Amino acid sequence: MFYTSAFDEFACVPCGITVTNPAMVARIRAHAATISDYEIAAHLGNAIASSTDAAHALAWEQSQLGEVSAETLVDAEYFEELVAAWSLIASERGIDSLDGLLIDVVALH
Repeated sequence: MFYTSAFDEFACVPCGITVTNPAMVARIRAHAATISDYEIAAHLGNAIASSTDAAHALAWEQSQLGEVSAETLVDAEYFEELVAAWSLIASERGIDSLDGLLIDVVALH
């Protein structure tokens, strides 16, 4: 089970994702305008899990093979940016923690 209390820790949320990937932020903002806070929290949770998986794959390839494939590197970078973008959207909507929003989902799994 993961807990987080501040999204500012993720991938330079307040300072860079709108500059480094404005198209992703615009696409996610447009989608977020039509969904609930619970769905935003779920998207952010999925992005965090995917980013963690990509980081593990990257570390494994580095340790076992001595190098990282381009595909693994691109995946890790993409999911880091996805976490930053969803974190930004969550912050804009006033969501500062997933604890209260995803507690029921976590309890079921």
